[in-house]
Amino acid sequence: MPHSLDQIIPSLSSLGVWTYWVIGLAAMLEAWFVTGVFVPGTLIVDAGGILVQRGVLGPFDLFWFVVAGSILGNSAGYWTGRLARRGLAERGWFVQSATYGRAERLFARHGGLALVIGRFLGPVSGLVPLVAAVAGMAHRKFLAWTVATAVPYALVHIAIGYFLGDILTRFGPMITRLALLGLGFVAALAILWWLVLRIERMWPVALSVGGAVLRAVGETPEIAAWSARHPAVARGIARRFDTTRFAGLPATFLGLVFVYVLFVWVGSVFDFLTSDPIVQIDERVAGLMHVFWAPGVLKLAAHLTALGDSRVVFALALLAIGWLVLRGRRDLAAGLAVSVLGDVLSVMVLKLAFQRPRPALAYFAEATNSFPSGHAAISVAFWGMLAYVLWRVGRLGLVTASLFASGLAFAIGMSRIYLIEHYVSDVANGWLVGGMWLVIGIAIAEWLRERSARRAARVPIAFGGATRVATFVVAAALVGFAGWTVATYEKARNIPVARAQDVEIANLAAMLADPGFATNTESVMGNPLEPVNVILLAPDTAGLGEAMAAAGWVRAARPGLAPLARAAWAAWTDAADANAPVTPYFWRRVPNDLAYEKPTPASSARERHHVRIWRTGYVLPDGRRVFIGAASFDDGLDPGIFHHIDPNIDAERDTLARDLVGAGAALRPSLAVSEPRLGHSVAGDPWFTDGDAAVIEID
Repeated sequence: MPHSLDQIIPSLSSLGVWTYWVIGLAAMLEAWFVTGVFVPGTLIVDAGGILVQRGVLGPFDLFWFVVAGSILGNSAGYWTGRLARRGLAERGWFVQSATYGRAERLFARHGGLALVIGRFLGPVSGLVPLVAAVAGMAHRKFLAWTVATAVPYALVHIAIGYFLGDILTRFGPMITRLALLGLGFVAALAILWWLVLRIERMWPVALSVGGAVLRAVGETPEIAAWSARHPAVARGIARRFDTTRFAGLPATFLGLVFVYVLFVWVGSVFDFLTSDPIVQIDERVAGLMHVFWAPGVLKLAAHLTALGDSRVVFALALLAIGWLVLRGRRDLAAGLAVSVLGDVLSVMVLKLAFQRPRPALAYFAEATNSFPSGHAAISVAFWGMLAYVLWRVGRLGLVTASLFASGLAFAIGMSRIYLIEHYVSDVANGWLVGGMWLVIGIAIAEWLRERSARRAARVPIAFGGATRVATFVVAAALVGFAGWTVATYEKARNIPVARAQDVEIANLAAMLADPGFATNTESVMGNPLEPVNVILLAPDTAGLGEAMAAAGWVRAARPGLAPLARAAWAAWTDAADANAPVTPYFWRRVPNDLAYEKPTPASSARERHHVRIWRTGYVLPDGRRVFIGAASFDDGLDPGIFHHIDPNIDAERDTLARDLVGAGAALRPSLAVSEPRLGHSVAGDPWFTDGDAAVIEID
């Protein structure tokens, strides 16, 4: 599901007229309690309101789509309740659900008005139509009330979105990238917590209503006659939905989850084997991470990545399995062992099969292949299974266990990407491999739990004082070993990658004729951005820096926590920041080596002249190295993400050339690098260019 409005809004706005249908469908799916557990329909409707404020959508058209979707979703809940009422032999499951109890009490107190009130009460909203049907409300009366419910729901949430859009427009420039990243992380955790809690609360209702609906459907004359003609098939289908046996609904559910994860994994492997763009994105992200390296963050990432180290996992897995055996929970011990061992063996085989080399910029030296990531896989297979075990033995709640498992897997995977030990596709594929073994481990544990429940009660192993002391010593040694490994984690460092060998060219025309020369910069996703519009001929990087300083341009700070925090404060207070970090761009998959900027009379971090510069391997016969750049002028901030640029990027090219010539550089005739054209910046701002690049010679 989408994690935040900043992800939903661009996705919706790219759909054109289909945006109305998508938002209406989301409103419908959330109103039906079955799909409302997973679909954040209200958040999507709010995002539609933001698009109304920005002029992307029409308010009246969106209103009618949301109303129609809400009515259809409520009606689906009502007719599900009608079926459940016919097949419901007892209502014990409903009594056990606090959420259903709230919906019952709300309906008993307010009658049809409960549909209007409940629509604004989260999980209760999908259950009130179900309660109304079970209580015997006539369909005509229900339909009148559900129309009365859909209208205020659509009005209120489109208005909320419109109001949020207005706030973002007015105050968005004060929200910096660093703050946005923090808010996005908190929002992701909050949504995960909401989703798990909602599933936990709705699961009893789903089982009860689902069973009742199936019984009602099975009792219809047509289905009964079909079952009589095909008894074996009917019994097989009934067993698939049997909630009293593991081989019934639990195994069906786990099997579907496994097949889905396997399907996604096969797709990721196919993309890796056949799609060059994925490889290019991997390399760009690796280069981007290298730009963001900082000593403190590297140390933190090393400690996090140690949690997926084989030594740590082996020690903790051995400890957990031993503890479970001593408690008499051999079912959970077996599930954990199978999950870990199966994952490790699978990763070993897959690494040998795909033979993908490690990233050249890796922080630590690694001997194994790169695809898939073993750390990412074990972060799900071991830590996810451990969270499940702790939930099963009552040491963690379901929400806490889910947050623990997903948060740790995410942190370990991100540490591998930040350290450039793996590419993004390696980590994603590793998560999927670990996910499959997590499902297998849970299935084995649940199957053995059911078998042991039919036999004698679980009996923990009893042992005397000396054995107890020895057990404690072994456990302390394993915990101490794992903790010491994480705290002091260090490996042989990777040898820094040498730059590609220089290529001497007779003149700049020969450089432009090189098939490897790129005329455009790109985003991390490979989307074309501003063109190369500056060519600098300098003896070396130091000489270039001296010339830029003489021209009044300041070298921008490398992206990092301290520079970003300083830039955040400058943006918040509308103050100056002479060397604020510049968003990295890519040229031939490599992020810019340098960035320079020049303040404006406004003395604000929101406005600046700037140029991104790459050190190429092209060298002229006189020894000067070719540096290429992309210059543009930042004239404001969008809602918290990127700077807006002035569309006339040629004017910024000419400004830089004038400043350097004024400081003693020589201006050569410009070169036609590309055709005159239009384009868009990383923030979506339009730009235009005549296709020429200024050629500046620096002594």
